[in-house]
Amino acid sequence: MDRIKLSHILKKLIQEKGISARDVAKGCRISQSTLTSILSGRSTNPENLLSLSKFFGVSLEFLLTGNDGRPPTLDEVLTEGVFEGWLKVKIERAVPNKRKVTVDEE
Repeated sequence: MDRIKLSHILKKLIQEKGISARDVAKGCRISQSTLTSILSGRSTNPENLLSLSKFFGVSLEFLLTGNDGRPPTLDEVLTEGVFEGWLKVKIERAVPNKRKVTVDEE
């Protein structure tokens, strides 16, 4: 298990949620010092990791690896910019270009 990756993922989740580490510890019912140990990469108690995954609504696989093994949802694609270029090309091909009307043609 890559404890540094776990620490990075947790810090990112905390930042994205806009909450404090204290709020996370309280929500997971773990001590602040335990959470600090996890965030610094010194502790990886499975029970605490399960509490953290439930709190953030992510799988254990995601918490440990940053990948949950499933394809991204449409919301994730739009918000994370995954496949942004590919999606743009597909949309441009699916929606035909409309001819612009000039002032003279009206």
